[in-house]
Amino acid sequence: MGGRYWLLLGAFLASSLGTWIYRLALPLLVYDLTGSALGTGLVYVTEYLPYLLLGMFGGVIADRFDRRRVLVLGDLASGAVTVVLAVLVTAGVSRLWPIYVVAFLLACVDPLYQPAFRSIVPSLVEVARLPQANARLHIGEHAVNMAGPVIGGALVVNFGYQVAVYADAGTFLLSALLISLIRTAPAAAAAVRGWSVVADMREGLRFLTGGDRVVLTTALSAAACNFGVWLLLAGLVYYLSSYHGFTPGEIGVVYAFQGAGAVLGAVLGGRLVSRCRPGPLICWAVVAGGLSMLAMIPARGPVLIGLAWMGQFAAAGTSIVASMTVRQLLVPDHLLGRVLGTARMIAFFSIPIASLVTGVFESAVRNAYALMAFAGVSWLAIAAGVALSPMRRVSLARLRAARSAPREGSPRPDPR
Repeated sequence: MGGRYWLLLGAFLASSLGTWIYRLALPLLVYDLTGSALGTGLVYVTEYLPYLLLGMFGGVIADRFDRRRVLVLGDLASGAVTVVLAVLVTAGVSRLWPIYVVAFLLACVDPLYQPAFRSIVPSLVEVARLPQANARLHIGEHAVNMAGPVIGGALVVNFGYQVAVYADAGTFLLSALLISLIRTAPAAAAAVRGWSVVADMREGLRFLTGGDRVVLTTALSAAACNFGVWLLLAGLVYYLSSYHGFTPGEIGVVYAFQGAGAVLGAVLGGRLVSRCRPGPLICWAVVAGGLSMLAMIPARGPVLIGLAWMGQFAAAGTSIVASMTVRQLLVPDHLLGRVLGTARMIAFFSIPIASLVTGVFESAVRNAYALMAFAGVSWLAIAAGVALSPMRRVSLARLRAARSAPREGSPRPDPR
């Protein structure tokens, strides 16, 4: 993979550890303050709403500026905002709005950060190794997730919420340091005088919506899948605490199973995407994810519930690795940030909506099992849609051959 890739992976692991500690600690804090499913769900609304506002702009930044510098500045900004959140928690803030504001500011960094991160990966590894590179990123993220929630739960129980959030801030600073060491990473297109953000966004949209629309298909199917699974994820802490009375440590166990499933899915995705057509692979992965969510209805106890989530995250991990590899191979490098940023914005569009729906529905009806049934059936319907979509014709071998050729200014490669 090369030293530059391993530095990037190390930085990614460091920030992922802190992020998942934070994502466990903050909903628990809000639940302790309010005891409300709606209040807990609003945490995820604030986390994902910035993708709708800044996703396309983040892609422009990734294509116009040095991607390595964008990543370093993003990590430094995240570290600074997280310190502010830690200070608020240490001060014993009892009102929710300061927590939501700081959480929103922290979330605003990610849509500016992720397009540069995903776009820099193809420049650090050989084309033939791209599926494995994506798989290892996904494996690393969720391998950390197996430990992160358990560590986060232990930190909350033994030292309080502020320690967990301070730890998160430290991981962002470590990530910035590691990325700054990637001295030889190729820079993205330099910023030029007179460049138009609107014109750049339109150029990315033209690629996304024109021709065979394969990348658009992956984004739309991901948005539909995200809506279904986030009907459950947004209320997971509330569900495990309120319905089953789980302790923070037991909730951490469930999240650890999720991480194990994602690792398994990434391993399978990295291997299978090189041997199977991506379309059928994504289709069957979505079927497996839908069945796993239906299995959550009768599941009881942290182990059985965790195993059901493990199956769902394994299916999602396989699909994510396949979809990301197709996007990176299909899109020219000078458009990669914009197209990936816009595709990510589309994919995440449904998450704040699902989070809000979950909070409102649970507060009014209190029936998490109805949401589980709807989510599982919706994923089975999405799989049928993917089977009939342009994804069914995509050939990874042709995409690799096109990616190996000079890309700048070249026409869109034929994915079939």
